[in-house]
Amino acid sequence: MRLKLIAYAVLAVIIALYVYYTYITFAGLPPYVSDETWYAPAAYNILKYVFHVSLPMQTPYPNASDIESYLNPEHPPLVKYILALSILALGYDTLAWRLPGWIIGGAAIFVAYLTGQELVKDRGEVAAASAGLLSALVLAVDPNFWALHGIALLDAYAGFFSLLSLYLLIREKRLASSIALGLAFAAKESAFMLLFPYLYYIGELEDRPLKRLTYAVFIPAAIYLALSAPLIAYYGGFWQWMQVSFLHMLNWDMTSGHIAGNAANQISTPWGWFLDINPFYLGYNLYARVNIATMILWAALTPVPFILRDKRLAITAMYAWSIWLGFALVWLVGNHTLFSFYVSDFSPIVDVFVIAATIALVRGRPNRGRAT
Repeated sequence: MRLKLIAYAVLAVIIALYVYYTYITFAGLPPYVSDETWYAPAAYNILKYVFHVSLPMQTPYPNASDIESYLNPEHPPLVKYILALSILALGYDTLAWRLPGWIIGGAAIFVAYLTGQELVKDRGEVAAASAGLLSALVLAVDPNFWALHGIALLDAYAGFFSLLSLYLLIREKRLASSIALGLAFAAKESAFMLLFPYLYYIGELEDRPLKRLTYAVFIPAAIYLALSAPLIAYYGGFWQWMQVSFLHMLNWDMTSGHIAGNAANQISTPWGWFLDINPFYLGYNLYARVNIATMILWAALTPVPFILRDKRLAITAMYAWSIWLGFALVWLVGNHTLFSFYVSDFSPIVDVFVIAATIALVRGRPNRGRAT
């Protein structure tokens, strides 16, 4: 009990410092850093056109084509709804559209602690506390997630909900993990690839195929459709929404050209991320840099769960690899304008895995009930 209290006290300090430095770093930045140009106005426009809520604009629209009616249909809706709720409460200004990401950042550190602790809890109390705190710390200093959580982009949200889904899954909280998976899908389409490792692991928990499909497919799909329902109504029906939203999203993701031609040094590849090649410049001295050490350790330590026959560590590695593989497949089918900030979609899982796998390697196989 004393060790747990100490661990929570240290975790509280880590989160407090993270929140403090988040505020002093990002609160003073001017409006529309990087792709905030698209997401903040889209959130405001969803309030205005979809929900018929008109608010005064403390900050004017950015200078972008058709921005006054833009709803960002090429990405799922959840993050824009979250931003819209914050804008509704605080007004259309930088604090409103950045604050939810700051909250997500602190929450991700807490979930990283819980996940790291859960993954090695069968290897002793000290190992579990160490894994939790080190996972939280490594995520706190993750340069990619740091940059992305501070501004209103989608990727930190996708990373958080994907990590939350993983944590609840390895805790065998089937319904909660399924809901979190649906929220990850609705945050960014990169999370769609989680369907495959999720199906594998839920098969370890459920014998009946219908239940597996319910948790892995039906519930997440229902959440995605429920969140999309206001947009389905706005666009005039399911098929019309499919054309302008879901099908448009698939075409967008498989097509190159999502950046100005004079910014080729911003483009990177999924394999280039392992060496932090061409980190994306977000503006105002912010780069979506990649922690090379954790990326390389992730690759090097991936065999460890299979050697130790630890299912929960294995699914953690598979969760991260599935999202990375999705980006690799997108590149192979023709979208050669990928960016390093996509790493935030899976880096929280990588950060936790590296710590848990290292401790597992040192401590050996679980003491009870979690190995194959």
